[in-house]
Amino acid sequence: MLDSLTLYFASAAMMAVMALLNFLTWRANKHTPGTMLYIFYPLVLFTALMSFALHGYVDNLITIILANSLWFSASIIHALAISQFLGYRGKEFRFFIIATLLCGALLMYFTVVDSSLRNRVLASDLQHISEALFLLYLFIRFARKPYPNGSIVYILILTIISSIFVGRAFLMEDVNNFTLLKENWFSVTLLVNGVIAPMFYTTGMALLCNERREQNLNQLTNKAQKDLEIRGLFLSTISHEIRTPLNGILGSAQLILNQSTDPRDKPYCEAIINSAESLNLLVDKVLDYASLDQHNEALYEEDVEFRTWLHNLCLLLSPLAEQKRLKFELIYNLPEQACYYCDQQKLRQIIINLVGNAIKFTDKGEVKIRVELLEERQLEHHIRISVIDSGPGIEDDEIEYLTEPYVQSSAGKEKGGTGLGLAITSRLLAKLGSQLDIISELDKGSSFSFDIVLALGELSLVEQRHQSKDYLTGLDVLLVEDLDLNQKIAIEFMADDEHKIKLARDGKSAIELMQTYHFDVVLLDMNLPDLTGQEVLKTLKGMEHKNQRTPVLAFTASLSPDEIKEYFALGIKDIVGKPIKQQKLRQALSDSQSSQAPSIAVELSDVLYDGTAADTLKSSFSEDEVSSIYNEFVLSARNKLIRAQQLLEEDKEQCIKLLHRQASTALQLGFNRYGNELKKIERRLLDNKPLKESLTEALVLWQSSLEQYLKYVRSLF
Repeated sequence: MLDSLTLYFASAAMMAVMALLNFLTWRANKHTPGTMLYIFYPLVLFTALMSFALHGYVDNLITIILANSLWFSASIIHALAISQFLGYRGKEFRFFIIATLLCGALLMYFTVVDSSLRNRVLASDLQHISEALFLLYLFIRFARKPYPNGSIVYILILTIISSIFVGRAFLMEDVNNFTLLKENWFSVTLLVNGVIAPMFYTTGMALLCNERREQNLNQLTNKAQKDLEIRGLFLSTISHEIRTPLNGILGSAQLILNQSTDPRDKPYCEAIINSAESLNLLVDKVLDYASLDQHNEALYEEDVEFRTWLHNLCLLLSPLAEQKRLKFELIYNLPEQACYYCDQQKLRQIIINLVGNAIKFTDKGEVKIRVELLEERQLEHHIRISVIDSGPGIEDDEIEYLTEPYVQSSAGKEKGGTGLGLAITSRLLAKLGSQLDIISELDKGSSFSFDIVLALGELSLVEQRHQSKDYLTGLDVLLVEDLDLNQKIAIEFMADDEHKIKLARDGKSAIELMQTYHFDVVLLDMNLPDLTGQEVLKTLKGMEHKNQRTPVLAFTASLSPDEIKEYFALGIKDIVGKPIKQQKLRQALSDSQSSQAPSIAVELSDVLYDGTAADTLKSSFSEDEVSSIYNEFVLSARNKLIRAQQLLEEDKEQCIKLLHRQASTALQLGFNRYGNELKKIERRLLDNKPLKESLTEALVLWQSSLEQYLKYVRSLF
């Protein structure tokens, strides 16, 4: 076997290294219980070894008692350090201390009273066995699941140590001072306990600390995730609570604006309306930003014919640029038939955010979307999408902070807004593995671009909708509509068929656009804030304009026989009923360019709530937006009906307008019976017929409709 003196020196060296490594472990884990105490374990063992070595030269009772006392003390320190780390305070630790004290008493007895080296070795072996068994109990019972890696190391070495000392206790024969150092058992135990065990203990403690640190990080991550969920829930809840009074503020301000004859009231009402709309926008943006924290869904990639997809997106955005008289252009430098797998919903939101910002901050000049191929690879294309404007530009020191939430440039502070648009865009790009690059020059404009790698798709899998011969595409359409919900749905449907759309929100704007531009067809809402559709047509008949032969489609939910006769008498080509159905709108636009007879039937099932209405909305809005639209309507419907009851006596005209808007929205959202009832009430008021208890009945009908809607919502979960 190995020379005992060599083993002593090797053990001493290992104790020194163990002390250093334990110190480094403590430095990295200062707040972890037991790590500081663990430093003293090898130091006390080192001192005990030196005492045993000294006893070899100075053979007296003091050195052997000191050496064994230090060894037993090191054992207690070891057990206490592990107990502190595991947070263990059970009775087994007290039993271990008692066993150690008994072994110490036996050691003293066989040293001082009945001198027997074999019995002294046996007492020492019993103490080592009790330490190993106690620590094995701790690791098997308390540490194996939370600290699997560190436990494996400790259980392995403790099993070896307990086996070695049990074997020596039972199998080692009688020894004396001359034969002890030559015994194989002595060399083996010194090698295992003094050289091998310190390496395992040091490694084990380091692993335990790493596993605890990982657990703490996981706990912090879980807590952060729960905090995000709570924050998102809070924002979602409070936003709906904010929207209800906001609707009241907007409605009241608009009523005052329409009713007041004092010109001094106008700027105050407009300020209230603008402020309320800004607050509503802030609520929407905050919810969008919070939803990115809440959801870590995988990318939903699908095959997209890129040129057509981009062209349709531009058709959706161009009315916004037209309203500010900006030139809006798509510069497409990709292969003509390029088709990619991509998450088109995220990509769509990114481009809409960037273009919306560009239009918002650009007062004159142009806004361009440029798409270019940077690198063509075997199965993918590396492309760059840029949104370029001729706006005021951005200061260099502001650019690096623009993608932070709630941060705005100087121009942004002047125009107003939330400061969340670019933050949302940046986080969406991160999900797509890209980032936003901003280049800007004051008074010349800005460029917002991002590079993205898209996998090539198979063009043969793309639905060739626009090759259909059943309907026309690419018409120049004037959409005259004041309700935002109907605007967006109609624009989405028409952009899907590549129609080019200009938007007018009232009758006066519609007349101005028809004097300036020629259209293939006009989609005219018959109940506008300033004029009726009939008044718009009568006004146009008495003036020169560029659309004398342009077919006009009535866009309305008012479909009584008398109204239909009136529409056709005014020269209206066809009627597109509300709620808007894509197939009906598509057919009416196609028929407007031919001699096809009009088909005005609007099929609405006579139900309290039609669940298919939400599916129609989801083709134009995200799920969160659809939820917000329904929540806003549901929360405000009762109050608006009560308000209509008050206006019935105070201002009949405003009551009719309020009922018209509510009926149109109700029908679009699937509250068919309630929407039709409001249309009947509106018709009676227009015909100056008595209402009796109609509004009260409508209130009861709304309650039944609401119950049916909530029942439908619950059935989805």
